Amino acid sequence: MFEGLNSKELQRREDEILFKAMERKWALDAAGVSPTEDKLFCLWKWQLSEIEAAKASAAA
Repeated sequence: MFEGLNSKELQRREDEILFKAMERKWALDAAGVSPTEDKLFCLWKWQLSEIEAAKASAAA
């Protein structure tokens, strides 16, 4: 999904997804819902791990 992107673009996407995920987590916490039960939050967490893997493979 994130293969072939340069480090600047990977960082930009990571920052964007992290912001959205934290904003969503705060909203879920305020509503009394566990973030692990929210599919969108879980998708963003998965995307963050994919970005980390892409950054690691680009650095190697």
